Order: sequence, then structure tokens, then C-alpha cells
Amino acid sequence: MALVAIASGLIAAGTIIAVDPEVPFAIGVVIAAVAVCAGALAATLMLSLPLGESSRPRRRAAAALRRGIEVTAIVGLLLLLRVVDGLTVITGGFIVSGFLVAEAILSARPSRA
Repeated sequence: MALVAIASGLIAAGTIIAVDPEVPFAIGVVIAAVAVCAGALAATLMLSLPLGESSRPRRRAAAALRRGIEVTAIVGLLLLLRVVDGLTVITGGFIVSGFLVAEAILSARPSRA
């Protein structure tokens, strides 16, 4: 995950330095690279956090990957809205709150009857 974060960060930096910002392709590459970098960093940080010894590594890795993908989607959508001048507190709040609700539903444990 750390290598993905470093590679996407280098791609974003290289695109910013080498390509004219008037090119629509360059804007899409930067948005995608920054979003992937943020998601990979989030997943790496979640995997490096110490948890209780009872947690299984497979579940922990799956949850970190899922949350990394969620961070990638949130950052990508927010940057895309910023590019098209559609980012406001309300639209950003709807995006983030939608993902928070989805995470709460996905991470809920089934109750025993």
C-alpha cells in the first residue's frame, strides 16, 4: 500500500510539473492520482494502527482496504466537484455523510438473537 501511495504521489507531482493545466487529461490524472494516494495512505495507516490481539489479520486487512477505497472515492468526488465549481459545504456534507452512513452499515456486527 505504501508503494501505491508513493507511486501515485509521484504521478500527481510529475503531472503537475510537466503538463500544462489547460489540458483536460492532466486534470483527470491529477485528481485520480491524488485520490488513490489518499486512499492508499489511509489504508496503510489503518493497517499500522495497533489493535487488540483478538482481531484476525484477514478481517483487519479487508476492513482497511474497504476504508481506503472509501477515502479514495470521497477525495475523488470532492476534487471533481471542486473542478466543476460544484463544491459547497452542502454538497461536500452530503458526500461525506453518505459514505459515513455506508461505513456504519457495513461495519455493524450482526446481533445475536
